[in-house]
Amino acid sequence: LHLHYLIFDLFRNMGSMLFLKLLVAVLGYCFGIFFFSRGFLLTRYALLHKSSCYDVQYPVSSSSPSGCWVKSKYKRAILLVVDALRYDFVASPKHSKKIYHNKFSLVNELLSKKPSNSMLFKFIADPPTTTLQRLKSLTTGSLPTFVDAGTNFAGTAIEEDNLIDQMINQGRKITFMGDDTWMALFPNHFNKSYPYPSFDVKDLHTVDDGILAHLYDELRSNSWDLLIAHFLGVDHCGHKYGPNHPEMAKKLHQMDIVIRNVTKMMPDDTILFVFGDHGMTQNGDHGGDSEEELSAALFAYSSQRLHLEKENVQRVAAQLNLVPTLALLLDIPVPFSNLGALIPELFLDKEDRTQAARVNVYQVIRYTETYLRNFHDSVLTERFSSLLKIFNNLEADELTAEKSLDIVHKVNTIFLDSWAKFHLGWMTLGIVTILETIVSSLVIVRFPDRAESGRLLFLKCLHFALFFWAVLARNESIPPVIGITLSIELTMHLHCLVGKLFTAVDSIRTMDLISLFFMFLHAFSVFSNSYIVNEDAVVRYIIQAFFIIFFISTVRKYLAKQCGLHRFNCKTRKLSLFEWSKKNDYLNLTIFVTTGMLIIRCGVWYRRCREELVKCTMSLFLLPFGSLLDRNDKIIRMLVSCISVWIIYIIPKRYLQDNGHLDSDSRLLVLVCKFCSKLISWSLMAGWAYSWLAEEVPKMMENSLPLFFPRCCYAGFVFFFIFYIFDPLFTYTNVVDRGAKLVSVNVHFPIHSLHAYVKENWKTFMTNGPTNQGKLVFVHGLKTALSGSLVAFIWNFTLILTLLLGDGASFSMVCLLLISAILLRLNKEEHSILPVIIFMVELCFHFFYAFGHQPTFAAIPWDAAFVGVPGNFKYLWLQSLLVMLNISASFVFVVLFLPMVVFTRDEHSFAMQVATSYAQGRNCSMRIFTCNVLFLTVLGTKLFFCVLACALHRRHLMVWKIFAPKFIFETGLFFVTSVFMLIQFILVLRLQSRFCFFLQANKHYFSHNND
Repeated sequence: LHLHYLIFDLFRNMGSMLFLKLLVAVLGYCFGIFFFSRGFLLTRYALLHKSSCYDVQYPVSSSSPSGCWVKSKYKRAILLVVDALRYDFVASPKHSKKIYHNKFSLVNELLSKKPSNSMLFKFIADPPTTTLQRLKSLTTGSLPTFVDAGTNFAGTAIEEDNLIDQMINQGRKITFMGDDTWMALFPNHFNKSYPYPSFDVKDLHTVDDGILAHLYDELRSNSWDLLIAHFLGVDHCGHKYGPNHPEMAKKLHQMDIVIRNVTKMMPDDTILFVFGDHGMTQNGDHGGDSEEELSAALFAYSSQRLHLEKENVQRVAAQLNLVPTLALLLDIPVPFSNLGALIPELFLDKEDRTQAARVNVYQVIRYTETYLRNFHDSVLTERFSSLLKIFNNLEADELTAEKSLDIVHKVNTIFLDSWAKFHLGWMTLGIVTILETIVSSLVIVRFPDRAESGRLLFLKCLHFALFFWAVLARNESIPPVIGITLSIELTMHLHCLVGKLFTAVDSIRTMDLISLFFMFLHAFSVFSNSYIVNEDAVVRYIIQAFFIIFFISTVRKYLAKQCGLHRFNCKTRKLSLFEWSKKNDYLNLTIFVTTGMLIIRCGVWYRRCREELVKCTMSLFLLPFGSLLDRNDKIIRMLVSCISVWIIYIIPKRYLQDNGHLDSDSRLLVLVCKFCSKLISWSLMAGWAYSWLAEEVPKMMENSLPLFFPRCCYAGFVFFFIFYIFDPLFTYTNVVDRGAKLVSVNVHFPIHSLHAYVKENWKTFMTNGPTNQGKLVFVHGLKTALSGSLVAFIWNFTLILTLLLGDGASFSMVCLLLISAILLRLNKEEHSILPVIIFMVELCFHFFYAFGHQPTFAAIPWDAAFVGVPGNFKYLWLQSLLVMLNISASFVFVVLFLPMVVFTRDEHSFAMQVATSYAQGRNCSMRIFTCNVLFLTVLGTKLFFCVLACALHRRHLMVWKIFAPKFIFETGLFFVTSVFMLIQFILVLRLQSRFCFFLQANKHYFSHNND
């Protein structure tokens, strides 16, 4: 018993030290990412000044205005926000046969019959095209920045001056109904409010029906000065089905009826604006900056005359322009931070138009001068100096409406360019920190003794203390001591590595060099925007090249072995191809490699289209199931999904059965594992089948069954994990009488799983000491004790990942499972560990794309947030976790699978020796630790070149369209991978400690002499 606990303590101490070293490496990368992001993803400075009626009066016009800033034209306004109302939904070609065209019959009727009372604009949004950022821009008139897209679902109250605050300050009453995002932005601002949850993109009707229950009553009441109704049905329909679906036609027709009723009921002193906050792609997504996403529609109507033109012509207006336009039409102060220019066509009288334009330019110039005084930006001051000089030299009469609006547009352009500035110091610190972490990780790999000592850990802790100091500092300057210590540490590590490189140059294998070449080839590709767009094809070719290299290397080893040589220069004996092909193992190897390459090619079927891929067609497996109009396509997808789930269930189960891990029904963990895997698999297929049926019968979605089946899957995994973490070992003993040997084996144990082991160790059984005379001891799963237990965990977790990925990607998960099995077969040939690790990293990236992902905001799979979770769920962190697991599914799977590389090479020898040799178990932990560090290093190298590319191309035309989203996704994937790597290492250490307990508890069975 004392030895039993001693070995546990040794594993615990050794494992905790290695775990801390792994954690230190992860923290090093995280600090580097944070520092770089602090310099690269800058947000603009906000001024909290408020406009008032006394700010702008003269010299706006020759006569004093009768209102606050200008004379009001309307007393009230109605804002109907139709989320994702793309421009061509309203301005459709007359003879178009697309299902979403020509549905706004009333709008077209008003434009043709009442051209002076109605106007239609192409309403251009500023990226990012996410709802929360658009609402901020539509109420404040300010420009969002790229990083603001990350806060799309974390709305906080707007502190900048905005239209809502100005309406309240002027004593106006506001009624709101619809998307509850407004309530987060403007808490306690509305006199009446009817908010509805907006996060469930599968719910097409709750928000819209809620609005219609109150809209017409509020129109009749006249108890408002501003009425806001934000409809979500069109946006949610796009997310669920895409625009080319009958449900979209119904939604657009419903909006047309709403507009028809509102125009009939609205008072004469009211102006109506119907607009979309953004558009949508052909897949129904938004968030990027494509033409379809930026082009929304703006329809204005009033029973009074709007403009002088006899016919409506196509006009273009920026969304920022709505803020000053609405403010001046209602005679309230324009928000202080507004950078928009009013829409001149909506100001009928020439004098009113000139007066409003002058107010607009004075407000924008006032903001500019205040900004320059507060933030002391010398570059920005220089750029504005000439423009401000021109403005100040103009006489009041020279400031025409056209000249005023031209100045506003120029100010807008300068600010937009200047807010894309960077802090080179923080960016450089982030790059150097990531590089230092890579180099220090290589030092740990090349000098294993350093991984076991605490000195390196102590120095890293001091280093991180300085990092925390820099993080918590409020100023923008970087403490010099950080740069000095970082440079010294980097120099020392490089010196160690270079010295080791020169001494070990002869031992470097050809496979290692070729693998490093492919790794750097992929890493360098991020410097080209074209390669980022086509990265899936790049990775696909690299993985296929790896298969060929593994095959050639294995064949050369076989030929060298046949020749009795250690080098591959055999000239004394040649083997014919026919003679070689007779060897079954290598014939199987040929089949495995060919199959692997074909499976990798299947990834083409799951390529998600992005804007830059012009000739791209989405596979039926990636389209929303409800958007499939062909019944045969639905049947094919259903069959493929069900068969895929069955394969995902059966492959790990067969592995566990063949190795004796599932033989005993008396062991509780085995029963729980069998039950939970069946529960998850059947619930998975039942949930998908129910969703498929619900597409035909929509009323089926109204009950709780769509949430019930995914929750059964979650419950099954949690139930299994509780038992697994308590005792994760699937290895156990069974003692039978010698006389009953044949009967017992035939009844209880599969012979194919025990025959090889009994045949190899028959002397041990026959020479048992006196205490075991007359007994046979069967140890189930001893040879694969560690790998079997890990496979059991991966088995259940893979089913959960398949649930989150959805039915369309289930076959792609099968491909990943098969490639992993092929990798284990190739790994038995004892290739160098480095090529295998690089291959696995490339595998992560390949299946990132093969699971239907792209590094763009428009491709974020929001549907995953609602798998088993209701749309109005208040804990957004859980839904964020589900989305992140969906995006990083390939990385999570491969990281959990990583220890199998070590287990499958020498697990049998480890299992037999660990009972008497602690050093063997210690070596296994060290090798898994090395694999993890190498995996992180390869991933970190790609991350290093990614941040380097962003820094180098920070003024590139495509920096915010391609390079920055790639950086955001790389960092997110790296973070999730690191977290699951730490979890994986804890599980492995737990497995090893339990295995030691098992061997010590059954030591007398393994001893040849029990005396």
